[in-house]
Amino acid sequence: MALQSVLKTFSAQLPWRDLYDNIDKQNAIFLNHFVGSTPSLLVAKLAQKYDKLVVIYPDTESAEFMKGDLDTIGLEQASYFPPTGHHPYDAQQITDSTPVVQRSEVLESINTHDKSVVVTSAPAIFEKIVSPDNFSKASITIKNGDDVDLQKLKEELVDQDYDPVSFVDHPGEFAHRGGILDIYPYSGDYPIRLEFFGDEVDSIREFDPDSQRSVSFLDTARFVPDASGLSQDDKHSLLSYFDEDAIIVLANQSLVEGEIEDRYEKAEEAYSEKATGNDLPPEQLYVNTEKLQEHIKGHARIFLGGFSEEEAVDWEYRLDASPQPDFNGSIKLLREDIQSLSKQSFDTYILCDNEGQRDRFEELLGEPSEKLRYHLSVETIHEGFILNEQGLAVYTDHQIFNRYHRPKTRKKRAKSSLSVKELRDLNVGDFVVHVDYGIGTFAGFKKIEVRGVEQESVVLRYKENSTLYVNVSNLHKIQKYSGKEGTKPRIDKLGSGRWARKKAETKKKVKDIARDLIKLYAKRKSQDAFEFSADNSWQTEMEARFEFEETPDQRDTIEAVKNDMQANTPMDRLVCGDVGFGKTEVAVRAAFKAVMDHKQVAVLVPTTILADQHYKTFAKRMKDFPVTVDVISRFRSRKEQKETLKRLKEGKVDILVGTHRLTSKDVHFDDLGLLIVDEEQRFGVKTKEKLKEYRATVDVLTLTATPIPRTLQFSLMGARDLSIINTPPPNRQPVQTEIHSFDEDLIRDALMQEVSRGGQVFFIHNRVKNIEAVANMVRKLVPDIRVRYAHGQMSSSKLENIIEDFYDHKFDVLLSTNIVENGIDISNANTMIINRADRFGLAELHQLRGRVGRSNRKAFCYLITPDIKSLTDEARKRLLALEEFSDLGSGFNIAMRDLDIRGAGDILGAEQSGYINDLGFDLYQKILNDAVRELKEQEFSDVFDDVEVEMELPETQIEFDRPALLDKDYVSDNVERLNLYRKLSGAESLEEIKDWKEEVKDRFGPITEAAQNLITSTVIKLYASQLLMTKVRIRSNRMWLSCPKHESDLGEEFYGDRFQALLKRLQKKAEGRFKVIQKDDRVRFVIHDIPDLEAAAEFLSELSASEIQEVSFA
Repeated sequence: MALQSVLKTFSAQLPWRDLYDNIDKQNAIFLNHFVGSTPSLLVAKLAQKYDKLVVIYPDTESAEFMKGDLDTIGLEQASYFPPTGHHPYDAQQITDSTPVVQRSEVLESINTHDKSVVVTSAPAIFEKIVSPDNFSKASITIKNGDDVDLQKLKEELVDQDYDPVSFVDHPGEFAHRGGILDIYPYSGDYPIRLEFFGDEVDSIREFDPDSQRSVSFLDTARFVPDASGLSQDDKHSLLSYFDEDAIIVLANQSLVEGEIEDRYEKAEEAYSEKATGNDLPPEQLYVNTEKLQEHIKGHARIFLGGFSEEEAVDWEYRLDASPQPDFNGSIKLLREDIQSLSKQSFDTYILCDNEGQRDRFEELLGEPSEKLRYHLSVETIHEGFILNEQGLAVYTDHQIFNRYHRPKTRKKRAKSSLSVKELRDLNVGDFVVHVDYGIGTFAGFKKIEVRGVEQESVVLRYKENSTLYVNVSNLHKIQKYSGKEGTKPRIDKLGSGRWARKKAETKKKVKDIARDLIKLYAKRKSQDAFEFSADNSWQTEMEARFEFEETPDQRDTIEAVKNDMQANTPMDRLVCGDVGFGKTEVAVRAAFKAVMDHKQVAVLVPTTILADQHYKTFAKRMKDFPVTVDVISRFRSRKEQKETLKRLKEGKVDILVGTHRLTSKDVHFDDLGLLIVDEEQRFGVKTKEKLKEYRATVDVLTLTATPIPRTLQFSLMGARDLSIINTPPPNRQPVQTEIHSFDEDLIRDALMQEVSRGGQVFFIHNRVKNIEAVANMVRKLVPDIRVRYAHGQMSSSKLENIIEDFYDHKFDVLLSTNIVENGIDISNANTMIINRADRFGLAELHQLRGRVGRSNRKAFCYLITPDIKSLTDEARKRLLALEEFSDLGSGFNIAMRDLDIRGAGDILGAEQSGYINDLGFDLYQKILNDAVRELKEQEFSDVFDDVEVEMELPETQIEFDRPALLDKDYVSDNVERLNLYRKLSGAESLEEIKDWKEEVKDRFGPITEAAQNLITSTVIKLYASQLLMTKVRIRSNRMWLSCPKHESDLGEEFYGDRFQALLKRLQKKAEGRFKVIQKDDRVRFVIHDIPDLEAAAEFLSELSASEIQEVSFA
């Protein structure tokens, strides 16, 4: 490991004996010129000798970077103590619980481990916490085999601010079900499940809060309290957890103290303006500079950097080191630098973020030699450095390419506020779609007695208060309705026939669209196109200069595009990916490949700004190669456009970027080989028609930021070539997201902070009516900034002019409606304020926030809401989900539900959105799948000769006279019971049924008799359905099996070889104890000596096992 040998070399340079002497005397030590990541090496070395260290940085990011470095070096006792993120005395702020958990976890680690290195920041140490004594007293330890008074334990948890809930999914919650107690503590990665046998703890398990399934067994569990929540009146500094042997390292003392001073003044202001009678004064809740100085006095203190005159120091040392030079991505400069260092007998280590980067350096730098002494290693620190005395240079690849480097801190496995599971969970009053009966509302459960046996059914309410009871074995037929966020569906009337008509109409329409897509696909596959040649060396070099690390999705997409181009049929590939996921790079590489074969490329974009941005991107990526890139748009004069078109016709322009102007009659290419279309759905009908002409002859690559659901991708396989880029680039800066109620001071600070660093601000206000008044308010708050507003009711040219002016930084704040949600890429705008964020859907908020954080600057997004107390639960969860998922592309699947619907509309035509809202997305999807499958099997069977004809198995009905349900006292929560029923009802294999049984047993204790009957009946249904039986009845020691009707699709399949084979097996297996009865238009088998459900399941298992072996389903 390169870093270990770097640490050794670094250690050889310092006068450790002098340093250790001064530490042991608890002196003040000043260390200067520790550049790059050398402070991390210093702390790692000190931690080998001393047990306790506290490192304090002025800001959180620097602290996270050091913690990341220490993790890479392999210092296991290092931990990061974060700030809570809460503004003093702001009751209107909603904050994420993750830092609270991390803080408690660090305190627990300090208390229970002999060795600890805590890296923290001024904002974190500023907030006082519970005293060490109270923290220890409030912690609870439980061992396997302990006798525990369950009631008393629950009371203790409540005293510690734990909340009782049905199922735990956040730290600080507990749930009691029968002999099981689940607790989500404020430390550890997972919640804990205690299973009791009487009062004795029978087992302790960690479990996953998403699936609620156990992941590992423990001997001991320790439940620590919330460090910020306990006893408000006895608060202490973090440093009170350390005795005087601990070493305090202050990185730039004046900045640390300045930050604390600044925060303390703001806390005093907030206290005088906002505090209520219950609030404690700042001196009891926060640490000021005097207190900090007092706390560190009794320790050995190391001051890193800054000015030594600030405090009388006892010993000073200056490290002979230099920072990593700037190379601005130039491999030429890097090679020259390594050669120059090699002449001085220096060794250079280049630390790479991943193996792809290492391979790239090997390719670009060539073989190491005496004249080029370098070593590559896949590990990373935050910043490189040169140790002059030791003849060692350590460089990082992210600095070489000017990339932002994310601190590799181990993120808590935090549970999100809003899970995909919760979105699918059904609650009473929710809209549901029943495949056969349409849209109704879920009204809970009802126990019904059938032939003296109690059964549970789900109650659905329809129009005019009519009721439908759905047996728990058929719950896979109902789904929660999912349409566009905020739209309510129309409730159906039972027996009206409207639903069946609606389904038929949708299927016909969907089939027409799919037919057109498949026709185009088939036509293309039958035509010849230019076959591009394989990559040449220039292509490899150009790709190696890509400043970001490719994501796996991106690599797959690039591969697919190249294969399409090298094939002898025209390419027509659609690439989908969220904003900033690297679609443009795919286009750049495809364009370069086309030019390498002397073909021209057209890049068609919907707006002038995008044309300008794409032009700059393509020109920058290809500047060192003989490729001519030009642009044609309103930014160019008529004379310039004329000249460009002349050169294009002569073949002197290789790549031309432009708006719909490219499709005009006067645009003539000399030899067009590739057309790249960005956001096709935003073009008018004329342009789209023109594109259809191109599609059959040249290669076409289409890019879109509207995400297309994976499932839809499978439906359209063979109708459209799709590539999806779902992975966010690893080193993009997360956008710092905060939720606040409306506060003019906060808005003023946010605007001034951004504008003072030369940036610009998006202010989203979605009401055209009073947008001007809000603009005036902003001008009044910060008089010297330039504000303009824009909204969708303006003419398109006026709107485009405003956006262009913003792009050219002619003003600072763009106040607009959510029209900026799509396709505006302004890298200088890195603060967004969203007014009335509670009125936006999660998908909209996700897309809006994607507008900022497009450069390597820290970006901010403020979600402004009315009074926090007035927010609905759902709005609060939605906003919290966004705050927690500050990363790009995170929480993607959640925002996706709404975007899925939009995406389906974009790819299949806007009118499809209406059908999706009528039927709900899930059923629409099923109809689409069926339509595409039928077309492939029937009308286009010659094109798709490899399509397997799938046979739909029957919905077998099961009748027997034993209760089969989940008792209310076994699973008491209605929502959970419904989810479990639905999951079992939709099981398609024995594996899934077995897994369901394990889950229920794990979460609710031993399986009850009624639950076992439910499981066995599901197994019977599975086997009987594979045998094509439509009904199974088990009663009075016999089992009746009903075969399908003769005059049906299933009947045609069944009464032939299958029927004969089944009859043979029955004769062999149940000779003398079965009868065949022919009644009306179907056959029934009656089998005797079947005493119970288990016997029936076993019989059918043997029967269907041989069925599967002997008769193919084709």
